[in-house]
Amino acid sequence: MSDTAAPSVQPRPWIMGRTADLLLFLAAPVWIVLAFAGLRQVVDSRTLQYSVMAFGSLGHNLPGMLRAYGDRALFRRFRTRFVVAPLAFGAASVAFALRGSGGLLLIAYLWAAWHALMQMYGFLRIYDARVGSTAPRIARLDLAMCLAWFVGAMICSDARVYYVQSLCAEFGAAPLSPAALHGVRVAAVVVIAALTLYYCVDLLRRWRAGAPISGLKHLLYVTSIGFWWYVHVAVADVLLGLIMFEVFHDVQYLAIVWAFNRRRADTDPAAGAFTRILFRRSGAMVLLYVGLCLAYGGLLPLTSSFELSTSGQLAVVVFVQTSALLHYYFDGFLWKVREPSTRAALGLQAGGGGERLVTRHGLKWLGLAAPAAVLYLLAVQPVSAQAAEALAVSTPGSAEAQIAVGVARLRSDRPGDAIVALQAALAITPGDPVAADHLAHARLQAGIGAVRAGRIDEARRLLELARQRIPLAAEETVFIGEQLRMQGKGEDAIVHYRAALLIAPDLAPAHLNLALALRDAGRRTEALEHARRGAQLWPADARAQQLVQELQSR
Repeated sequence: MSDTAAPSVQPRPWIMGRTADLLLFLAAPVWIVLAFAGLRQVVDSRTLQYSVMAFGSLGHNLPGMLRAYGDRALFRRFRTRFVVAPLAFGAASVAFALRGSGGLLLIAYLWAAWHALMQMYGFLRIYDARVGSTAPRIARLDLAMCLAWFVGAMICSDARVYYVQSLCAEFGAAPLSPAALHGVRVAAVVVIAALTLYYCVDLLRRWRAGAPISGLKHLLYVTSIGFWWYVHVAVADVLLGLIMFEVFHDVQYLAIVWAFNRRRADTDPAAGAFTRILFRRSGAMVLLYVGLCLAYGGLLPLTSSFELSTSGQLAVVVFVQTSALLHYYFDGFLWKVREPSTRAALGLQAGGGGERLVTRHGLKWLGLAAPAAVLYLLAVQPVSAQAAEALAVSTPGSAEAQIAVGVARLRSDRPGDAIVALQAALAITPGDPVAADHLAHARLQAGIGAVRAGRIDEARRLLELARQRIPLAAEETVFIGEQLRMQGKGEDAIVHYRAALLIAPDLAPAHLNLALALRDAGRRTEALEHARRGAQLWPADARAQQLVQELQSR
């Protein structure tokens, strides 16, 4: 078909209608950004992530399951796939989880990006089809544009590059150097610019030739690609960016599936009774449809209310991962616009070639199974402190990278260096609770070190900062001191007790435990001073009084 060949133009360029398309498909990023700007004032991004990823990300898997296992004609057609796929993905999830390998997470992450890309591509093709623009060359150009812009944003995001590189580091892969990563990014930008220029020139040529052009398709281009780049590159908080796009993706998906099944319920005699009931024209059914999806997603937070065994936790992980992989897999063929039945349900003109050959589908399975097998067989190793440092150098704009290197430095007893990294993380994502918690413990550890070195003013400042985040910092320090004293490390215990008293000067257990440690060290005068103070703070404690009497009698 030539670019200018166009069947009779569809009378309505919209999918669901002007208002619904603008609200749910085309301009959804606008209200999502505004909504999250308000939510972030009262809820941290990690809490938002848990809610959205459970009720939204997991919940929106349900419609595909309903169609796969609720459409009898479809099930007969793809019976083998619908039976084998859950067994294969479930087995892979169990195998990788038992091995402690992040290989399947890497595959799932890249597949999720492809899934998001293809959803946008599908919408582009639907809007084109509604105005009669069905030339295969335009479809290929749209796919190339989606690939270039989506992959380009991931490459230009330190947070996304860090996540991929950190998973690869488990298999011994070294991260890209800053210079190499910069070169890759320059190449990506050049490809995007050249392809976009070609697309615009081609679009102008087709417009002048009188070819059908969908303005809505190009509005979707701007809003979807712009939003994808915004959440990847402009939003430093990787969790916030992830959940913002997840909401956009889920809203689009649930809406288009509703529109698809609505038409099937009215026009397809093969639609089952369940489809005709759930998707009939009724506001109550819309609420029920959304409620079912939320209930499916709610299985995840429901499990958090129980004390799960190790096998129970494994079952939850396997369920979530298998559900996501099935969703990506089913969507690869359930909603293809070239399928005649799909086109009919979307109100498009007849056309398309139907499902490709089974052998070609088998090759796709091989393309998934081969890398999965390689990743499974590779030796898994914890990310070393050196690797964490290299990852942070490669992607300094990733808060997650800075947190990881901060934790590694803290474990290596380098609290001062850990503070630098964790402060960098908080500069990228202010208020991040994980970074703030680790920073507080780094300051606590550094403050104890300052006490040991006799830098009391520095210690007091660091410990006070730690106490602001860790209300029980003094009690925690006394507890550690007590463990050290029982291990025979009296001098270390004394340091911890003194640090606790800098945080809470009137903490009776700190005074009394310090008195015991000083007594054991032969420093009875100092011990008596702290014993008296502890007894004064705890006048009803008989053991405190006995300690004072013991120290006074000698």
